[in-house]
Amino acid sequence: MIDRNARGSANRFLLILISAIAMLGVLGFVLFNLGRQSMPVTQGAKDENSKQSLFLYCAAGIRPPVEEVAAQYEKEYGTPIQIQYGGSNTLLSQIDVGKTGDLYIAADDNYINLAREKGLVKEAIPLALMRPVLAVKKGNPKNIHAIEDLLRDDVKTALGNPDQAAIGKTTRKLLEDSGYWDRVQGHVTKTGVFKPTVPEVANDVKIGSVDVGVVWDSTLPLYPDLEAVRTPTLDAGTGSVMIGVLTSS
Repeated sequence: MIDRNARGSANRFLLILISAIAMLGVLGFVLFNLGRQSMPVTQGAKDENSKQSLFLYCAAGIRPPVEEVAAQYEKEYGTPIQIQYGGSNTLLSQIDVGKTGDLYIAADDNYINLAREKGLVKEAIPLALMRPVLAVKKGNPKNIHAIEDLLRDDVKTALGNPDQAAIGKTTRKLLEDSGYWDRVQGHVTKTGVFKPTVPEVANDVKIGSVDVGVVWDSTLPLYPDLEAVRTPTLDAGTGSVMIGVLTSS
């Protein structure tokens, strides 16, 4: 259980976000019911609640569902929500330096564990699992079907920066385990690009500045011009989205 000091606006938003991600098909129903259960019972309490605000650090790759929930929450409770998006590791560094904020959503549970070790998070709950995939344009014009294709001279690749984004860290680990990392890293350094967030990787594929990128499978529905190519190497890994209540809350 989250302790009493963590309850209130942060706790209510946490409950709503968990429910929304788990049941996107009934988002409105969940928000209405959870919001009503948490609604202040007096006008004075309501006025006090409306003056509060929340600060949320959120992995950029899951921005759309979080923004949807945040908008609904603000409408329901009148509580402003400020959201800082970025790579999971970049956000963790900002939390460590600033020691401010209420909630932290990371695209990999390793970052939540690090935050706990640093004393930055007092409670955490898993939200969802994601898998890395190759993202290519619809129709796969370059016929990219395997990690080996990322080494072709006619293929430009975008990867998440392993030191900034969870997708980059996961990609590096999977390619190290399969013996591809050194070659892929070298090829991307010469002809491709490393990006700090998943959306930036996907956008590069979308606009054609690269031919392929590694993104989370949950990212692709937001890019109708792209399609996923699954490979055994990437299927071996997952990203566990987790939300943590910050000790500064």
